[in-house]
Amino acid sequence: MELAVDGGQSGLRLGLASGGRILLTREEPGLAYASGLTVDAVARKVLAAWRALAPAVAPGASALPEATGASVPPVAPDTPVGTVCLGLTTLLGGPAADRELAERLFAGIGARRVLLTSDVVTAHAGAFAGRSGVVLAAGTGAIALGVAPDGHARQVDGWGYLYGDAGSGFWIGRRGLDAAYRGFDGRATPGPLTDRARHVFGDLGTAPQRLYLSSDAVAQVAGFAVHVLDLAGEDATARAIVEEAGRELAASVAAAARSLPGDAPVPVSWTGRLLRAPALRAAFEAELTARLPRALPAPPEGDGLAGAALLAATSRPGHYRTLIRTVER
Repeated sequence: MELAVDGGQSGLRLGLASGGRILLTREEPGLAYASGLTVDAVARKVLAAWRALAPAVAPGASALPEATGASVPPVAPDTPVGTVCLGLTTLLGGPAADRELAERLFAGIGARRVLLTSDVVTAHAGAFAGRSGVVLAAGTGAIALGVAPDGHARQVDGWGYLYGDAGSGFWIGRRGLDAAYRGFDGRATPGPLTDRARHVFGDLGTAPQRLYLSSDAVAQVAGFAVHVLDLAGEDATARAIVEEAGRELAASVAAAARSLPGDAPVPVSWTGRLLRAPALRAAFEAELTARLPRALPAPPEGDGLAGAALLAATSRPGHYRTLIRTVER
């Protein structure tokens, strides 16, 4: 058996798998920057998800609907977990941190091997079932990863809410709130974004104080992206923000594609909820066609949890070899 972990800012998902196939899943709150992305924080969340999932690992247990859509054979409660693969929103440091986290998981789960990588690597593996191409992970943050058949890889963006994540949920939400406050304080004519921000955050005069002191401020700002996307069909300001976000995301994908041979078609896929929004998707695809005519966009074959399960079931990481850290018991 294997254990797959998809640890993003919005949520941490854990999946019990066999041969790369997810059988059971469990979700916990995400890895928020404000709470500290430490070894202890990650270990606690992963082990909490494992303890919550473990009672279901018994004869007669079946997969959750979102995992496979169908029941699976019973899993014996004493079935050992051989490998844990963690795709995290950020890596924790060098070899010492890797070993510390692995030892916590060895003791708490009983695994014998731990693979550590970023969540965009597991998203890539899931989207392409391990093949080469460029994946865009767009959620609270945004990052593109291009991986060539020879293992050459190129990461674009993913630098966090302070320095990057262009086109991400936080990026859209932040610009939406900027527009809302311009309408609130008189720098611009109040519009739908000001009204929506007031509905979501209450008194806009006191909202900043509450938000700055909140441990999940990044998530709350990113959450406002839903409202910007919702208003894009009727409000020119919201639409301009969304269209710019689409252009930013396409620019990241085009830059990541430089990792692949220059004359071959480039498979492109994505993960995260942002590109489900029609206005953002249209802007992204139009800019991608202009910047990267050889792109072959296609929906992902699987998500980041599926990618982590695939990597956990593989004895050799192939063209992901430079992107994965391995700790063995």
